[in-house]
Amino acid sequence: MNKLILVAIVATVAIGTSQAFVPVFHRFRRSPSVRCCNDGFEDSINHEKVVAVRRTCAEELGLNEMSEEELLKNRENLVCLVECIAKKHELADETGDLLHEDLAKALKEHFSVAEWKAPLLDDFIKQCFDHAEEEHEKHPTEEGKCNPEGFDFSYCLWRHFTLACPEELQDDSERCEAIRGKLKSDEDVGFWNNDLDETK
Repeated sequence: MNKLILVAIVATVAIGTSQAFVPVFHRFRRSPSVRCCNDGFEDSINHEKVVAVRRTCAEELGLNEMSEEELLKNRENLVCLVECIAKKHELADETGDLLHEDLAKALKEHFSVAEWKAPLLDDFIKQCFDHAEEEHEKHPTEEGKCNPEGFDFSYCLWRHFTLACPEELQDDSERCEAIRGKLKSDEDVGFWNNDLDETK
């Protein structure tokens, strides 16, 4: 099982999904992001591989010509992107339902190297599987549309890690302060609905 798989799924939301598709890659660091914990992932080889996986799925889904703003404002596109990544790495079945054991194993293998994340994983994984299943029961996948379970799981995990990020690693930009404020108030951060534009 490729240990980068989970990173690709979680990073789809956690490091600003659409940054992989910005035509001019040197703009990456200046692009608004929903990644608010500076633990060095953007500088890693893993990040480059995640970008490649996302780019492949974007091309397959016909999303590669979209700007990052267009992609982030359309939740359905993000749902399909996460489903594609999960299926490509055999972490979801043909209907897009997550394979819990395989996904949990991939998560633990990857994040066990992050000292601050490792002790939180078991609890976060369980909570997010439960959350994704509850959402899926309330809102079953519509015929002809992508399965949102992977997106709901990755959003949940991103939320937990964003709030648990050690203070010394937190991005203190206005945008990230606004994101953390919404998450602490248990509000959805609808970056696909343009509700954080004022904090860019």
